[in-house]
Amino acid sequence: MRNAHNSSRGFTLVELMVTACVGAVLIACAALLFSKGTQAAWVTSQKAELQEDFRAAGNLMERDISLAGAGALGQQGLGTSGVALANGGTAVSPVYPCSDVPTVSCSYVNGGSIAYPSYGGSPPEIYSVMPAAGAGIIVNAAQGATDVITLNYADVNLPLDCYSGTVGAGGTTVTFTLPATQSSNCVLPPGAVYGVSNQPPNLIWGTANPYGLQSGDMILFGTNAVGVVTNVTNCGANCFTVTFGSDPGKVNQFSAATSGTLLLAATPQAAGGTMPSAVRLISVTYYLAIPASTGLPTLYRIQNGQEAAPVAENVVYLKFCYDVYNAGVVTPCQSPLPAGTTPSMITKVTIQHMSMRSQNRDSWSKSSLAQFGGYEGLDLTTSIAVRNMTMQNEYPGVQN
Repeated sequence: MRNAHNSSRGFTLVELMVTACVGAVLIACAALLFSKGTQAAWVTSQKAELQEDFRAAGNLMERDISLAGAGALGQQGLGTSGVALANGGTAVSPVYPCSDVPTVSCSYVNGGSIAYPSYGGSPPEIYSVMPAAGAGIIVNAAQGATDVITLNYADVNLPLDCYSGTVGAGGTTVTFTLPATQSSNCVLPPGAVYGVSNQPPNLIWGTANPYGLQSGDMILFGTNAVGVVTNVTNCGANCFTVTFGSDPGKVNQFSAATSGTLLLAATPQAAGGTMPSAVRLISVTYYLAIPASTGLPTLYRIQNGQEAAPVAENVVYLKFCYDVYNAGVVTPCQSPLPAGTTPSMITKVTIQHMSMRSQNRDSWSKSSLAQFGGYEGLDLTTSIAVRNMTMQNEYPGVQN
């Protein structure tokens, strides 16, 4: 006969404690596995995001470097030499691009008015590739100052040579008029018909005409003058007046005695003179800055005098060197440029360092990266041939 008392007996205290301990261990193991899985997923996402930003920044910079001197610049003087900028003295020296957008605070390179390099001469000149070793900010004191680089090439989307230009009084305006018939200098995109469907594009920028001129755009006239656009107005049918007034970059200095002003580019050198060939420059400068909004060292790209655009955050170091072709000899990876050479002799740009770090720097993220075999940074080193300048220097008899 079954003992009723024994059949109703519960668990002993020891059994309950053993069960609780086993359960706690299982729960702890499950929590640990979940935590490790979460951390591993986080590390993977950090790697993917860092690599994505790294590739995007590298590809954009490589494209701009390879295009330096391209377009009409070989014929305009930037292919084999520089174009002098107006320079009224140290107090009004032309400086690296600053945003000319009225609603945006001025975003100078390195937080101040950093003058264009003179490369041993005076006044400063614009070249297809413009090195500026050590002109940038210092992110890591042990590494020293970062570099700045400017690349110039022609904008083929706006064929300014289709227009005839006349300089206005004082040299502060140029009136562009579209002739009734297409001139020999006017090259339109394939399939485009002169005078049909906004071809060539009119010069007033808008949502329906993204190729027009904007405040801050830079125009190269002939081989000896650069102007920064401040305003564009309509002066009649196929007629546009472009004003070159006071610009934050101090490029428009019409009272300066040195070369580079629009009056010196006009023929004759006075109001009413016919302007030589014109081309809109794409002048791109890369530099590092630490915006107050994020506190993170950021790679910026500024085009002409437009608003600077962040390319990638957490870029902590930026250094370049340059292959120089001089008298039949190529000297590799020079920074700064050797004495007796100019930027027009550059044939290759090497990105020695474009270093990026992971965004999160707290102890948990660092320990997670170390524990799971991750990394906190990447460093790009690559060389890019400046195609147009390589052709001009090493094959001077061949026209691009």
